[in-house]
This record gives sequence, structure tokens and C-alpha cells, in this order.
Amino acid sequence: MTETALQWLPVYGLPVLVLIIGLGCLGAPAPASLTLLISGSLIASGDFEAVPVYLTSLLAAIVFDHLGYSLGRWGGPYLQRRRIPLMDRARYTLEERGGAAVFLTRWLLAPLGPGVNYVAGAVAMPMRQFTPYDIAGEVVWVTAYLGLGYVFGTYVSLIAETLGNATGFLAFGVLAWLLWRFIRHDTRP
Repeated sequence: MTETALQWLPVYGLPVLVLIIGLGCLGAPAPASLTLLISGSLIASGDFEAVPVYLTSLLAAIVFDHLGYSLGRWGGPYLQRRRIPLMDRARYTLEERGGAAVFLTRWLLAPLGPGVNYVAGAVAMPMRQFTPYDIAGEVVWVTAYLGLGYVFGTYVSLIAETLGNATGFLAFGVLAWLLWRFIRHDTRP
């Protein structure tokens, strides 16, 4: 899928960009960050125009993040009735660190972003709290990745691999820490 989507990007442009970003924001294995890097390099080469690509990318990310939030909100009552401990912990985490959790999972811990969207909706995080942090995080993500692609367009594959490894390492660290806290919490008398 990745190769096909990235071959279609220069040919079909913005609709492919929206599709890839949208799928990524909903948790599908779509190369959204790589697509932004390539779009930045296409801007640098003159194949794409900066403003439409930037605004389309930003709007797609925000809209699909909110779709994930809404899906979580819709399915949340069912999950709440089942009293799933993970949902209780997620609610606590979002109540304690809600804005920071949303902001950081837009760009620094991007693989966790779709899950945070769903959980934020499911635990009824207020939309007025979710939205500003989501927008701020997506501005950082879109600006950083388009900018990197623009400046270092000839090195896009190297940048993508390096950023993917760093993000994966950070995400693994966060998950390991959460698992450690979960195990430690369950073993206390």
C-alpha cells in the first residue's frame, strides 16, 4: 500500500494526501509522516504549491482526529458500562495530563495519536479541551514534516527511517512505562 500511495501522490495530489493522512489519523497503517516529507520535497521541486498542501494537510489531520474522537465518544458508553480498567486509567491519565497527552501524540509520539483520539472521546474529554491541543499538535506535526521534506528533499528516505526509528523507540518507552505502572499498581496490597 505504501509504495502505491506514494506513487499516486505526485500524480493525483491533494486527494491522495487527504486519504493517507486520514487513514493514519484513524489508526490504519498509512505512511502519513512519510507522505508529508515527500510533499515537502515536491513543494521544493515546484511540483506542489506550499499553501494548498499545508492547509489541506492540516485540515485533514484535524478533521480525521476529530472523527476518531467522535467514534470513541459514540462507543464510549458501551465501554464505560463494561467497567474496563484500562478505560478507567485512560480517563485518569487524560484528566491529569489531558492536553499534554493530546498535544504530544500529534507529533512526538505520533503512533499513539489515533488511540488517544478514541480514548479521549470514550472517556468524554470535553471537545473544547481536546480541540486546541489537537490543533496545536497538528500544526507542529505538519509544519515540521513538510519543512523537513522541503529542506532535505533529496534525503527523504533517510529522514523517514531516522524519524520512524526515534518515534518507535519513544512509543515503546511510553508503553513499557505504562505497563510497568500497571503491573506495579496491580501487585500492591
